[in-house]
Amino acid sequence: MKHTKILLSISMLLTVILLAACSSSITDQTANLQQPEQSEPAAALVTESPEGSFQPQQIIDASGEQLEFQSKVEKVACVVSLCVDIAAELGMEPVAIGESGVRTIAVAEEFYGEHGTTIPSIGGSFFEPNLEDIITVKPDLVIGLLGVHDSLREGLAGAVPVYLAQPKTYSDSVKLLEDIGRLTGRTDEAKAAAESFLGKLEEAKQKAPKDKKALIMYGTDINFSIVTDSGLGGSVLKEVSHYPFKVNDPSEDPYGEGSIQYSLEKLLEENPDVIFVESYSYSPGTKALSEQMQELPLWSKLKAVQEQNVIEVRSPIWGDGRGTRSLGILLDEALEALYPDLF
Repeated sequence: MKHTKILLSISMLLTVILLAACSSSITDQTANLQQPEQSEPAAALVTESPEGSFQPQQIIDASGEQLEFQSKVEKVACVVSLCVDIAAELGMEPVAIGESGVRTIAVAEEFYGEHGTTIPSIGGSFFEPNLEDIITVKPDLVIGLLGVHDSLREGLAGAVPVYLAQPKTYSDSVKLLEDIGRLTGRTDEAKAAAESFLGKLEEAKQKAPKDKKALIMYGTDINFSIVTDSGLGGSVLKEVSHYPFKVNDPSEDPYGEGSIQYSLEKLLEENPDVIFVESYSYSPGTKALSEQMQELPLWSKLKAVQEQNVIEVRSPIWGDGRGTRSLGILLDEALEALYPDLF
């Protein structure tokens, strides 16, 4: 993926300070969403505002772009599942969301459930969201994925600021949550979600024996890839299991995402106890990845296969959610599979 960076115009800092001195207090209204356990978000330059007020904020997104907000962000449009995760954690509802995987995570019961079907739609594709649909709902902010939605900056220039995110570890996801919490005036909600996720993870680290070797693999067919310990899901699982998979050659992971292509022969050498499979499909009727792997003779030699510990997981949450709520779900489901007698 090629990352295009187009700078947004930035208001002068002195003007921001003068406006902040004159602005009246803004009270926060919290939505009645469930608040599972979670974390902290990506690079802020301004200290947290006093309760009940909003101070102008400057943040830097994953592209290195500095964005400035003179008023509280109240309406967020989501073209990536991560945005839905953040909104749910903060007790907000997006003003519009993309379709496909973004809608899938929105309607999951841990997020918005059936109500997720009523959130206005952003048409187009994941890679090219419909600009008119975004502008129509008049969002204060659009959250997209670095390397995928970079061109939205040009298309929405002068209309809506675009925050490009790319958390690579759970700490990045926690940091990102806190950043958006500041922009939306929902610092309390962000803090609570962050503490919940991190508290759950810490408890699991203390309780898990880490004597099980785990792996996350994903793909659309037998030419699969794996998530290493420097990938998002791997950064969680290495805290509670034996997770020896690493990026040894940077050229294998050119975008620094912590994922590499892998072979069945290498997989057999490591022979994990439990394999979590994220299956993706671009056409109807495609078999799950684990089903396709069954057609390969070496697959049956794996310990996880022989002991029926190959688990198809919810890819929209495990692979695409990226936020603290999704990572909390990943952690819960992984612990139950790895240590059923303890969790």
